[in-house]
Amino acid sequence: MKKFHTGLKVLKEIYPPYIVLLVFTPIIIGFVIDYDLFDSRNIVINLLWIPLLTIPYVLLQKRFIYQLVSMLYFLVGLIEISHWIILKGPLTITSLLVMSNTNLQEAIEFFDLKATAGLLVLIPYALLFIFSFRYRPKYFQSRIKPFLIGFVLLISAVFILENAIHGRLIRKGVPQIAKVTFSFINKINLYKEAMQEIAPRKVHANSTYTKSRQTFVLILGESCSRRHMSLYGYSRKTNPRLEKRNDLIVYNNVVSPYSNTLNSVLSMFSESNLEQKLSFGNCVDIIDIFHSAGYKTYWISNQSPIGIWDNLVTVFAKKSDYFKFVNTTSNSSFEATLTISYDSKLFNPFASALNEDVGKKFIVLHLMGSHSSYSKRYPADFNVFSGSNKKKETIAEYDNSVLYNDFIVDSLLNILITNDFQQQNSITAAIYLSDHGENIYDELDRVGHDYSKELPKANVDVPFIVWLSPALINLNTDKATIIKSNISKPFVSDDLFHSIMDLSGIQSPYWEEERSIFSEKFNETRQRILEDGKDYDKK
Repeated sequence: MKKFHTGLKVLKEIYPPYIVLLVFTPIIIGFVIDYDLFDSRNIVINLLWIPLLTIPYVLLQKRFIYQLVSMLYFLVGLIEISHWIILKGPLTITSLLVMSNTNLQEAIEFFDLKATAGLLVLIPYALLFIFSFRYRPKYFQSRIKPFLIGFVLLISAVFILENAIHGRLIRKGVPQIAKVTFSFINKINLYKEAMQEIAPRKVHANSTYTKSRQTFVLILGESCSRRHMSLYGYSRKTNPRLEKRNDLIVYNNVVSPYSNTLNSVLSMFSESNLEQKLSFGNCVDIIDIFHSAGYKTYWISNQSPIGIWDNLVTVFAKKSDYFKFVNTTSNSSFEATLTISYDSKLFNPFASALNEDVGKKFIVLHLMGSHSSYSKRYPADFNVFSGSNKKKETIAEYDNSVLYNDFIVDSLLNILITNDFQQQNSITAAIYLSDHGENIYDELDRVGHDYSKELPKANVDVPFIVWLSPALINLNTDKATIIKSNISKPFVSDDLFHSIMDLSGIQSPYWEEERSIFSEKFNETRQRILEDGKDYDKK
């Protein structure tokens, strides 16, 4: 018993109570604010890193070392608590870089808008720091001390080395603030690339619609396969809301040109296509077209703005007159796959864009959709389907993400329809499609959208849904009839560029009518030779 009490006294030097409280207060607050974003691994990580900072004090008994450690943890905690309370999520490089790109006046206005009574928790936290700064643990000498210090250091060293050897030390082996700092250093060039300013080109384009109110919305999904949508005949009820609607035009033979976001999105939005591949910097895109036709352009995204998968998409998005990234829960596009940022975050900024007093608008909403990890894409209320083994559980998680996506798309359409009703006789249309599909053990007993040799059809089978306002239908009933009659014609979404111009009534030398799925002259004989060089329709 005496040795046990002696060990506890030594541990109080290694783990000073006030410093432990400084470290774990932000973690506790994060747990309370949003359990889904809470990472229990942070508890273990901090327990293993605290000794690396406090043991020098235990060995040297220098007061300034203890006070330095106390001040360090206080400042880190101050930042993390403020971030949790104001932004409702953990500190990430995305939020850090977005804040660093904000001027003082914007920062003050943002703080004034977001500041809540919850920030009062910083007062007791500051008092805790004062106590930790003034009252260091008493020095205790015993024969057990070297053994206990060595044991604690060994555990910490093994943990750090194990993560370092497996290449995940920064991602999974250091406290959040250190991870963000390292990510900032490593990704600052990616951030600078993503944040570069490219003005939209001025091209020949004009709207043929004379109505003063025109709104065109593109809802861009992520990794959604129509094979797992009950709207397209899937056995599970993954689209209970969209199936009930009688105002949708559902296209059933649409594929994406590529099985990755970057290439798919850039080809969808520009004149580049599978037959004529043009570099991003050398082609006209849909933002150029709408901007030149007098529309205000918006890009509202729940994707991460930074990372090897998203940088060029972000550069493209920033050509819009207004752009907003609501996903601040991750440090990069890769980390975004492992964290939670529900697509419902898009509702308020979308409604705000619709309510803005602007006559002509083009709005892009970029979803996280069904991006892996699938279980991170939906809240608990949508955990409906389950599986009896790992494979079936993966399928169930994906189907749950599609079920939540059904709620998101239906809600976004309802927000648009409510606004359209209030505007009266507005020319309004919306398109929902996914950037690419996803293979959920549908072919080759594989999961994901990567492939080798032959491209699985599941990787590119995407939904394509259109909604038209009554005013738009009444304005051009013949066009509405054509749009409805083409639902089964074979289409590749790299021709979305031409189809959107057709739907919005924009005339431009860049428009090729035979490439528009909404035209009676649509070329349905085009061979669908996709990224693997093989004909999709002959597989």
